[in-house]
Amino acid sequence: MKLEPYFNYLMVPGLNGSGADHWQTYWEMAYPEIIRVEQKDWDKPDCSLWVDKLENTILHASDKPVILIGHSLGCATILHASKQGKLRNVVGAFLVAMPNVERLDFPNACVGFTPMPREKLPFVSIVIASENDPYITAAELKKWAGITGSEFISVGNREHIGSLAKLGYWEEGQELFRRFVAIRLKPNA
Repeated sequence: MKLEPYFNYLMVPGLNGSGADHWQTYWEMAYPEIIRVEQKDWDKPDCSLWVDKLENTILHASDKPVILIGHSLGCATILHASKQGKLRNVVGAFLVAMPNVERLDFPNACVGFTPMPREKLPFVSIVIASENDPYITAAELKKWAGITGSEFISVGNREHIGSLAKLGYWEEGQELFRRFVAIRLKPNA
C-alpha cells in the first residue's frame, strides 16, 4: 500500500492500546507517516481525556487534511469527538471493529463512553466489521454504519480484528484502506 501524500494519517487505538502483534502497530512500522494518538492511560480510558488527546494530536498534524484510522474504543472516541466538534480538518475515518460500549458487560474501566452519539459523521467514513466479533454483532455494526452515514464492509470471521486474530500486516485491511482513500477521498487535482 502506498499512502497518498495529500493527507496526515492518525492511528486511533482502543482499550489497552495496540500491542506489538496488532495490525495498527504493523501499519505504523510499515508507514512511518502514520502518527499514533498516544493516550496517557490505555488501561483506564476516560472518554473526555481521550477526546481531548485526539483533538490535540489533530491540531498538531493539521498542515494537511487528516484521515483517522480507528480500532475498537478508538472508534467510539472518534464518534464522541465528532459530536463535540473536535475533529477540525478531518476528512475521513476508517473505523474498524467499533464495540458496543453500551453492553452491560463492557469493561467498567472505560468511563464516559455511554451513551454513544447517534448522529451522522461530517466526513466520509467506512465501518469494518467481523462476523464473529465478541464485542458487537455485524448486524449491530451495520446499523451503526447507517446511523453515522458510513459505508459498511464485513470481512468475515476475524474476531475483534485485533491481536488475537493474528492478522499481522492485515493486507486485506490495507487494500480496503487504500481503496477508501483513493475512491472516497480522492483529492481535487
